[in-house]
Amino acid sequence: MAKVKRMHEVYSSGDVTVTVKDNYDINPSAIEYNSNYAHEYQRGLRRDARGWRMGAKEMDAKITLPLDAIALIEKGAPNGDIALYRPFPIIVTFLNSENEMIKDIITAKFKGNGRTVTNDGEIEKEYELFPTEMKFNV
Repeated sequence: MAKVKRMHEVYSSGDVTVTVKDNYDINPSAIEYNSNYAHEYQRGLRRDARGWRMGAKEMDAKITLPLDAIALIEKGAPNGDIALYRPFPIIVTFLNSENEMIKDIITAKFKGNGRTVTNDGEIEKEYELFPTEMKFNV
């Protein structure tokens, strides 16, 4: 069952679908993506806050994938290096608590490669993503 963390909300559902690079529909263990804006106070003569202003948008994302799914994605990557893929859309769809379909689109690329194999049988890896765009509830 995948966990989706979105804007400080957590959903758990067997109906989460994540489409990654070249339409690979995968069942991730987790995906998390966030966007924030830098904020600063605007101050008056007495240095009291009189307002605020927003700065640059900052984004981060990560996805936990089973190694069999990542092996499929590696087969299409140059020299098997998934970090060499150009940014691609990641489509996340799930039903919220009101049974409304939520669809988010994250454009991102993998930041690196790797494996994590533990002795408890978990064969999955958390991959950091470099997001270039996030569209929520499209």
